Amino acid sequence: MPTHVTTDDAAAARDGGDMAESGGAQPVGSPRLGRIRDVVITLIGVIGIVTIAWLLAAWLWGLSIVVFVTGSMSPTMPVGTAAISQLTDAADLRIGDVVTVPRPDTGQPVTHRIVAIDEGATAPGERELTLQGDDNDFADSQTYVIDEAPRVLVSVPVLGSIVLWAQTPAVMIVASVAIALAIAWALWPTPTRAVPDAHQM
Repeated sequence: MPTHVTTDDAAAARDGGDMAESGGAQPVGSPRLGRIRDVVITLIGVIGIVTIAWLLAAWLWGLSIVVFVTGSMSPTMPVGTAAISQLTDAADLRIGDVVTVPRPDTGQPVTHRIVAIDEGATAPGERELTLQGDDNDFADSQTYVIDEAPRVLVSVPVLGSIVLWAQTPAVMIVASVAIALAIAWALWPTPTRAVPDAHQM
């Protein structure tokens, strides 16, 4: 009659024991450090995913970010507000929309509200816009002839100030170095130590 012999190792594995694997290794370091490493890796991954998602959305739907540095659109969009705009055909614009257009004389962008729309003189899809800032008593002295323009979809106060601050050279350098160090630390191999063979103890 055949006889089945069960070793202590096999029995421990069958019964859910915690016996160390012969000749194995265990990572060196505290569990807290390991959790911090996991958080850093997750955070870096989230930042990367959000960045890629925004770049893809901006490319697919013509999105852009506008930061208000003057008070002409207060109190609706005060200084320091950031807004997400979408490139829109002039024929789809309506009175009350907030758009960003270049000034005819200087080419500098201006973001104001549409108060009047007239047909363009040179092309069917062209429109001549009259704009006015919410905080201005009068409409802009010049009209703007366009065939498309970024239209504000949503705005967030204060966020624009943060965006401008984050784009300063000193902050960008510090952030780049910090991210590089965080990635290097998170991906650095964890030291291990050998676990003694249970049969040699």
